[in-house]
Amino acid sequence: MDDFLAAYDVVSKLYPLIPSMSAWRSCEYAGYRRFQLHEPVLDIGCGDGRFFRLLWPEIKTVDGVDFDAATAEAARHSGVYREVHASPADKMPVRESAYASAFANCSLEHMNNLPGVLNAIARNLKPGAPFILSVVTDKFIEWQMLSLLVEKSGAPDLARRLKQEHIDYHNLVNAFSADDWAKKLGAAGFEVDAYIPIASENMSRLILLFDQLWHVPQPGGELGLQIYAHLERFPNFPQAFRHILRGVLELDEASSGFSGGIFKATRK
Repeated sequence: MDDFLAAYDVVSKLYPLIPSMSAWRSCEYAGYRRFQLHEPVLDIGCGDGRFFRLLWPEIKTVDGVDFDAATAEAARHSGVYREVHASPADKMPVRESAYASAFANCSLEHMNNLPGVLNAIARNLKPGAPFILSVVTDKFIEWQMLSLLVEKSGAPDLARRLKQEHIDYHNLVNAFSADDWAKKLGAAGFEVDAYIPIASENMSRLILLFDQLWHVPQPGGELGLQIYAHLERFPNFPQAFRHILRGVLELDEASSGFSGGIFKATRK
C-alpha cells in the first residue's frame, strides 16, 4: 500500500483530474521502481514521453516508436527522445542488436500482430538485454463496472454495447492471462525473469468504472470532458481521491486476481 500511495503522490501531478489514469499509472510506477533500464533504450508505444521521463529521469539516450503521427510529433518535441518513429511497432526500423534495453508501458495490448511486434523488439535488442513492460490481463475486460451496473439495471443490450465500445476504443486486442503473456514472450525469444501483478480486483473495478464513464460518447466529445470540467472546481481533488484509493487498497487485501502486470524479460 505504501509503495502505491508514494507512487500516486508523484504520478497524480501528471494526471491530477483524470482518476483512472492517475490510479492505473500509479500501479505501474510502483512496480517499475524495482527495475532498471540500460542505455540506449527502445520505448515501444512511447506516447508523448511524459510518463517515461517521470519514471526514468536519469536516462538520456532513448528512441521512441508510436503509431500515431500526432503523438509521435509531440514526443519529438518533448526533449525526452533522441529519435521518434511514427510507425506501427511491427513495422518499426530494425537495428539489429542495437539497444541495451526495451520498454513498453501498457501498449502491447493495443497492438495488432503481436508476434510481429515482439519479434521486432527482440531483433532490436542485444542478447541478454532486458525488456520491461506492463500489460493488461483478461481481467481488465471481465471487471468492467459500467457494463455490469447497466446489465444489473435490466439493460443487457446496452451493457453489451458499452462493453464492446470500451474494448474498441482502446483496441484491446491482446488481453491475456499472465501465463499466456509469458508464453507469447517466450515464443518471441524472451525468457521471463520476473512478474509483478498490478491492479487488484477492487482497484481495477474502480479504475474501469471511471475509464468507461470517461469514454462514453457525448455530443461534441466524451463524457470525460464534463467530468474533467466538474473536477476542476475542486483544487484538492487529487488529495481527496488519494483517501478513496487508500480505502480501496484496504479492501483488496484478499484479492481474487489482477487486471494488469509488469514483466521483466531477457532477450535470449
